[in-house]
Amino acid sequence: MKIFSKEQIYAGDKRTAEKQNISSTDLMERAGTQIFNWLHIRMQGAQVPIHVFCGIGNNGGDGLVVAGHLISHGYNVKTYVVNCSTKRSKDFLINYDRIKNVTKDWPILLSCEEDFETIVIDDKDIIIDAIFGIGINRPVAPWVKALFTHFRATRAFTVSIDIPSGLHTDTVPGG
Repeated sequence: MKIFSKEQIYAGDKRTAEKQNISSTDLMERAGTQIFNWLHIRMQGAQVPIHVFCGIGNNGGDGLVVAGHLISHGYNVKTYVVNCSTKRSKDFLINYDRIKNVTKDWPILLSCEEDFETIVIDDKDIIIDAIFGIGINRPVAPWVKALFTHFRATRAFTVSIDIPSGLHTDTVPGG
């Protein structure tokens, strides 16, 4: 398996968009559709609760694309936005607007630990982690770390988009 640095991944995304003459939003739609296809083949419409946690950057935009496809195909989906900054990526905002066309339930906004303490996630549920991707470049807020701990404590099957949130692509923890 090849492991690419975040710079190589960014360069690959940019080159793909240029060579295929598509926007970054279209590239995000393509990625989210492929993740949905992978899930759909395995789940075959099973009504397992799926909790999609989206950040407010491009990784969160990917998560919103996946959530939209899951909802459109009749899956049992709850979507959350982890509101960890005041900055939102352009592609996140585009997909945030798009998801309102496929659901009557807007994503639930999480801004602090109290917002997710009441979310019930069973060990048979599925979590889609689309909070932070390869672009994370700062320490995460304590309440967001608590959310990651909450994920692990549920023992639910977790699918991470790009990379598990909170991990850095180019550094070794503690190193």
